[in-house]
Amino acid sequence: MLFTFSQCNTSLTKVQNVKKGTLNAKIKLKYTEQKKFVLDSVSAPKPDFMQFVYINGERYLAILNDYAGCIYMYNYSTTEICNKIFFDKEGPDGIPKPAGFYIKNLDSIYIFDMVGNVLALINSDRKVKARISLKGEKNDDRWFVHYPQYEPRTVNPLFEINNELIFTGQYPFPIPEDIINKFKFNAQIDLKTNEVKYYHLYPKELYGNNSNWRGGAYTLVFPELHPDGDKIIYSFPVSHDLYVTRLKSDEYTKIYAGSNFAGTICSMTGNPKENDRGKMFEHHCKQDFYTAIRYDKYRKVYYRFLWKGIKNASIHSKLDDKPFAVIIMDENFNYLGETEIGTGKDWNWWNSFVTSEGLNIEYIEKEFKEVYLTVNLQPKLDRLI
Repeated sequence: MLFTFSQCNTSLTKVQNVKKGTLNAKIKLKYTEQKKFVLDSVSAPKPDFMQFVYINGERYLAILNDYAGCIYMYNYSTTEICNKIFFDKEGPDGIPKPAGFYIKNLDSIYIFDMVGNVLALINSDRKVKARISLKGEKNDDRWFVHYPQYEPRTVNPLFEINNELIFTGQYPFPIPEDIINKFKFNAQIDLKTNEVKYYHLYPKELYGNNSNWRGGAYTLVFPELHPDGDKIIYSFPVSHDLYVTRLKSDEYTKIYAGSNFAGTICSMTGNPKENDRGKMFEHHCKQDFYTAIRYDKYRKVYYRFLWKGIKNASIHSKLDDKPFAVIIMDENFNYLGETEIGTGKDWNWWNSFVTSEGLNIEYIEKEFKEVYLTVNLQPKLDRLI
């Protein structure tokens, strides 16, 4: 249930969890093992982006090192490094600020360059075969009002379907009423023609009425490809529901996918320009909000991530202090349970992906010697009843 109350130039939006306290848990996640990937002297844990990829039948974990201008290829099964894909950061084939990638094959790798908001397609010789603009063809200083900004992460990946590359971005500010019905955050790139088309609006009931969702975290959009193959599932941080839509449609089907413990999620009060950062972070820390949605095709379950609120949060609190939980649902989005596994100090949930072994989440070593990138597996679904 959702309520909106007018307040000066903004509205206070409250998103209620209608099933809080009524859901029955049947299973929980259980940690089983670790995988450690050895890092070199110019690499560190918590990389911004990685991709789990099959190449010639082998499984690889590809990790971006933007400092070195390189993608490291690890054999996922053995954890041994087996290849390094270098790319230029300067010159005619330069990618100055790499921030994510999609490996179609070793001769076609798409790298997102934050400088210019473009996708660069490189081949095995490190040559840029194409640069695809993601801010339109016009020289417009206010392109971000019309086109999404992108912060690709492992849980917010680029993925391919029907020879198109799907790339989900965001509007990083509170969404003005005059663009809520026009701004589309999902880019779909035709891999034959490099033509870019945009789809999918923010749900007006969540983000309309000049609601003050400030700070960027609330307007992130977390996509997952539906197992049907022609739909996308979106997890919006401020909604207990998931929103499902076809690739070329702007109509959503809402499906409840909330936590048994999450409370009402509220936007901020007042004018967005008047909120200082301390108050903003205090508000973020007090709120429950959702993040990624991951589908496990091997077990036919969904995992949805939740950052739980800190009741006594202050302006000195940090987002990493928030407890982190994983909600488990069956293939029809029926609630199965949820497991709190730690805080953002323990888990870099941004780096999460699914393999046949289970749900992989990067674990942050307490000593933090920067020798290994550690992935903890949570594949076992222990039955409670």
